[in-house]
Amino acid sequence: MSRDDETYYELYGEYISLRELGMVTAISTTLALVFYSIAPHIASVVGLSPAGLMITLGVIGASVGFAAGVFIARVKRVVREV
Repeated sequence: MSRDDETYYELYGEYISLRELGMVTAISTTLALVFYSIAPHIASVVGLSPAGLMITLGVIGASVGFAAGVFIARVKRVVREV
């Protein structure tokens, strides 16, 4: 299937293909879970409580995944003349 045959869905005023949206979501979720799961090991090395560090690193992982997704997904805009 070529890129022109894809169906685009509207998401917050932008148009994105379901395949790209799924890929970006999977990357962001995977990075959040990886960062979340390595937090107890980092906390034991540093000597901190793992609970707060787990949440913080999970959010950082999701943010890194979002930043990577910005460059991967190609959203389409529909511009209308008024």
